[in-house]
Amino acid sequence: MELCNKCGACCRVLTVEQAPQEIQAIASVTKLLGIPSDMIFAAQHWHPLSREEARQRNPFYVERLPADANLYWCDQLGSDGLCMSHQTRPLVCRGYPWYDQPVRDMALADQDCGYALDIVSEYVIRRPEM
Repeated sequence: MELCNKCGACCRVLTVEQAPQEIQAIASVTKLLGIPSDMIFAAQHWHPLSREEARQRNPFYVERLPADANLYWCDQLGSDGLCMSHQTRPLVCRGYPWYDQPVRDMALADQDCGYALDIVSEYVIRRPEM
């Protein structure tokens, strides 16, 4: 079952723990050593955003993120809301939003995100009376 509704909200504003300088440094080292890394893609395609710029791109998501979050936009998001590098996108994009972890309460990128259904499905599956 495909839960993604292909709205592109998760790519209009991205957040990872690393600051822009850290992304560049990790990408440089892993590229030099020939180690596959999401940071190589990030260094090429993710661009830092101020909180205000991010708020303009996706206010619903940004308001739910910590004030000190590192915010980015991806230049591979097409005008149709689809990823132009879908086949080669990094694991951080492929795993959104659960990253092979149990369903949990977290800030999804859009209030109509198809992955919100995962929370409902998980509840229904685990209800003992059903």
